[in-house]
Amino acid sequence: MVDGAATTTHGAEGPLGIVAGAGGLPWEAAAAIAPRRPVVVFAIDHEADPVPQLGPGIAAHRFSYGQLGRLRRLALDAKVRDVLLLGTVSTRPDFAAMVPDLETLRLLPRIVRSVVGGDDTIVRNLVAMIEEEGFRVVSVAEAVPELLAAPGPVGRCLPGSAHAADIAMGVQYLEASAPFDVGQGVVVVEGRIVAVEGAEGTDAMLDRVAEVRARRRFRAAKGAGVLVKRAKRGQEMRTDVPVIGAATLAGVVKAGLGGIAIEAGRTIVAERAAVARAADKVGVFVVAQ
Repeated sequence: MVDGAATTTHGAEGPLGIVAGAGGLPWEAAAAIAPRRPVVVFAIDHEADPVPQLGPGIAAHRFSYGQLGRLRRLALDAKVRDVLLLGTVSTRPDFAAMVPDLETLRLLPRIVRSVVGGDDTIVRNLVAMIEEEGFRVVSVAEAVPELLAAPGPVGRCLPGSAHAADIAMGVQYLEASAPFDVGQGVVVVEGRIVAVEGAEGTDAMLDRVAEVRARRRFRAAKGAGVLVKRAKRGQEMRTDVPVIGAATLAGVVKAGLGGIAIEAGRTIVAERAAVARAADKVGVFVVAQ
């Protein structure tokens, strides 16, 4: 467990709590928010990255799924009312192995009910449960809008006309598939859908595209095709904003694609400056539309 005291005086809004899953995004968000509002990061054991060096205005605690009572007490003691959920959570709680504290034991029947269903259903159930406990779940757009991609290229590379046609097909597919709660990403190569994101996530889908290409299940010149990633229609944007980053870019390069198309204003580009530099170096476009 890492504990630290925020050094900035609480503003009128009070501190913001960030429940952190895996990846650097929760810490990037904390650093961006801290100059204007104190931040308390609650890092999930076995999910969140190690706690980095914390700057002024940021405190951090680690907790397990069996310590929701402790989490609630820490948040209330810090006067946290607004909560932002960020980072990847790769596994659902193992209820059989959990050793819950008393508060978690009280919540356990509701927790079990909340994790039944598709991704969107689970997210909505968890948001409702958090808010029933007296907290307010906020969106990235409200808490840290600078993380959302503005319209235009990220870097200097731009899509060509064939890429633009693939992007249009990808957008059309994701719009049509939204009611089925499948995923946020699709790979289109020269007018053909070659992969759809499922429960495995974007990075694993791109690994699959690289493998399929290596097995010559589809043929295309290197640099053809695009990853299209967008929020689903009706998606719960307070907790499940599409994210791309360095790993996404590496997967696109490995799969031999020409670039990434994302939705402006509704997609996060983690470590944007680093992604732009890397994309320019390998000649891959990243564009928000």
